[in-house]
Amino acid sequence: SNRFRRGDQMSAVTQITMFRVAPGRIDEFLKRSSKMKKIRERAGAKVRYYRTVTGANLPAIVAVAETGGWKAYGEYMAKLEADLEWQKLRAEVRAEGTLIEIVLSQEIEV
Repeated sequence: SNRFRRGDQMSAVTQITMFRVAPGRIDEFLKRSSKMKKIRERAGAKVRYYRTVTGANLPAIVAVAETGGWKAYGEYMAKLEADLEWQKLRAEVRAEGTLIEIVLSQEIEV
């Protein structure tokens, strides 16, 4: 059996993006992140944001975008890359902080 499936559904794929926001820039960062969240959701992902409270990269903001499998992830990314508003906001957000890492994860059954 394929342990990376849930019944007839492909397992979720998440893109986890971690930023360290520059001092004094959190308000602008969060405003842009709110707009980016709407674009990501329109492109097909379920999106959640977190503030890290432990770890080596404090303080950091983590954005988690979840899609319904690799095919859905590919479609989601294609929509984002074609979205001019997304490209503009992404550049602005990256100017307000440091991109620490982007991690792709696939849900597994245990």
